[in-house]
Amino acid sequence: MELKNWLFAAIAITALVACAGSGDGEGADTGYSGKESAATVNEENKDDIAIASSVGAKQAIEASAAPGRALVPRARSVEPVLEHHILALNDFFGEAKGRGYVDLSSSVCEAGGSAGYTYDENNTTGYGTFSITYNNCRYSYGGETAAIDGFATYTNNEDGSLRYEYDITVSYGSESYKITAIYECDAEFNCSYSDEFSYSGTSYRVSNFSVSGSASSGYDVEAKVYHEDYGYITIEGTDLISCSEGGFSSGTIVVTDSTSANVLTITFVSCTEMTIVYNNVSSTVTW
Repeated sequence: MELKNWLFAAIAITALVACAGSGDGEGADTGYSGKESAATVNEENKDDIAIASSVGAKQAIEASAAPGRALVPRARSVEPVLEHHILALNDFFGEAKGRGYVDLSSSVCEAGGSAGYTYDENNTTGYGTFSITYNNCRYSYGGETAAIDGFATYTNNEDGSLRYEYDITVSYGSESYKITAIYECDAEFNCSYSDEFSYSGTSYRVSNFSVSGSASSGYDVEAKVYHEDYGYITIEGTDLISCSEGGFSSGTIVVTDSTSANVLTITFVSCTEMTIVYNNVSSTVTW
């Protein structure tokens, strides 16, 4: 796939990406380095799996609330800086050959600051990995000015596969959001996206998630959640009412594991307590 064609396709991709965590410190964004296979719930790990389900659902909901993000997969908005960034890459790519750095500031930082990407001066193919840096890159969104700081990389492979990854902080009004995302597509353009974070010293990943509802009526969440020690589970949350300090005050989550069966049911009693049912036996988990 030629770079220009990939850039055009990537514009459509940005409408689907929605991975973010708020800056309140509940879930710190970090890389996931844990187990990749499906988890099997058992008596020893059921409490940990319940907590993973809860923090994964919470992370997915917070991702949908960040400014300029979309409810995945219902893309209601596009993060302007990403679309502008990709368009700018398209515009400037011809100038990149033979240069080590291309300044994108005038295209993506309309209100000030800087952004640019590095390019291998010896690369004449258009394939490889490109590194982007944002430094107080400001743009207008929703009547206010947002500022972006951080880094992004994308890899364009000769076989048509690609990887887009970024780790940025978006400051918007009085709030700040740490946004990390990985978006990968194979040569057939089968794509997946994920958000990686940590909670209480444990590394997690939440991917392919869908969020609907509201804070007042409750959220419905579907997601794949990874725990560093056990691998991934699939969760389906219903009528989840978020607590400002973390957790949920009510609602339920059903967990499916490697057996493809619904093996764990979680009912939230308060912001710090949930009742779980495993093998028809109920117990209480606090967190």
